[in-house]
Amino acid sequence: MAEIRALLAAALDLGVTVFDTADIYGQGDSEREIGRLLKGRRDRGFVVTKCGQTFSTRMRLVAPMKPLLKPLIMALGKGDAVSGARESARSVDFSPARYPAALDASLRRLGFDHVDGFLLHGPTAEQLADPAHGETLARLKSAGKVRHFGVSCDDVACLRAALAMPGLSMLELPVDVIDQAEAGDLGDVIRARGVIVLAREIMRLRPRLTPAEAVRQSVLDPLTTCTVVGTSKRAHLQELAEAARSA
Repeated sequence: MAEIRALLAAALDLGVTVFDTADIYGQGDSEREIGRLLKGRRDRGFVVTKCGQTFSTRMRLVAPMKPLLKPLIMALGKGDAVSGARESARSVDFSPARYPAALDASLRRLGFDHVDGFLLHGPTAEQLADPAHGETLARLKSAGKVRHFGVSCDDVACLRAALAMPGLSMLELPVDVIDQAEAGDLGDVIRARGVIVLAREIMRLRPRLTPAEAVRQSVLDPLTTCTVVGTSKRAHLQELAEAARSA
């Protein structure tokens, strides 16, 4: 945890201003640590969180014991096995009636009265067909708890369904979906509506590029507002920040 906190502090020092998280990341620990980082300096971070993915009842019951269990698990070398079990315990719940409670829980963990972005976390196009999704998210924005709302999409079908949502002003997209949007008609729709686009999976989906090259290419993409990267190493973060500045 000390290393994570040092990395987050270094991110601020390097000029990182956007922090992308979700209610399931670290079973809530990611939001708690971002909130801790920005306590007393909320204006320095544009924070995006997500909802819609959940853990099983068993995983939720184990969560309060993490501070005691984690050192033992790591000492036994069982970290990878636990991570695999955690992934397999995920499910989804895109019930619009659940969104207000999910957002309130995220705000409590962050220690904020609002988030800058609130996204549905990887729904299918079919799941987005219900207009209640957009209506519920719009009410959360009207209540002042959300500045921008939208969808983190995994494919073009989801993107197309998301763009039918009135009031949507933010998307998080893998770079291959961004490429497909620009090659078709959806890029023009996104630009015309002034939608914020967070690009993700820029290194995994462009394996022939070095991480620095992938960052520069993403930063220069005209449809991308912000490039999202994930790293646990300060040296890697510094390299990527320098690549972004040089683009």
